[in-house]
Amino acid sequence: MLLTAIVRRFDQLISKAENDIRQTFLESLAVAQVEAPGDEASRGGLRFRGSAQAATGIAPVQALPTTAAQWFFYNPQSNRVTAWVDTLGCELTGGTAGAGITSLYFTMAGPANVPTTVQNASKSGVVIQNANPISSKGASALSLNSGVTLAGTNTWFPIAEGAGASTPVVGQAACVTRNIDGKIMIPPGCGLGLAIIAPSGTSPLYAPFIEWREYLADLE
Repeated sequence: MLLTAIVRRFDQLISKAENDIRQTFLESLAVAQVEAPGDEASRGGLRFRGSAQAATGIAPVQALPTTAAQWFFYNPQSNRVTAWVDTLGCELTGGTAGAGITSLYFTMAGPANVPTTVQNASKSGVVIQNANPISSKGASALSLNSGVTLAGTNTWFPIAEGAGASTPVVGQAACVTRNIDGKIMIPPGCGLGLAIIAPSGTSPLYAPFIEWREYLADLE
């Protein structure tokens, strides 16, 4: 079968009676005239955002962790989709941070490193929303919890930093990376551990935020 397609000027008022086909199969080239990166994932209900801003924050540490994940983002084994992380960050939600750098570290936990007991429901105060508020896809099955001990020592990697020469207060000590663009993935039965390294300050508490897409993927 041979299909011939044309590229035409973008027009929002095209008659609904027309039956043009947009060529977007594996070897075809789609020419988008108005769509920005991320539009289709949001429209299709594949993009989610999670924030622990309303949850009880957790104090930072001053050394690299081994098995202690201050926060743990988990994709249940029973879930069918893989999560592709686009943004990771943390923010000061209580107390006063000490002057200096706030660093966010992450570690990947495969099935062998996921804790024996993992909560499939998020910690109280965690909010996870679909980027498309009217999507029929509904809620995500992923969960975000704090104070999780991994089953085995993991390697931790820096992912975001926030510099502060003075003493920051709530809302002024965020560190974030917004261009991960799927380079971190969480398959079913795996999790993402997070650790916040920052000066002790005066009882500072931190909470993470995350943005991701989720869909079925053929994993090797």
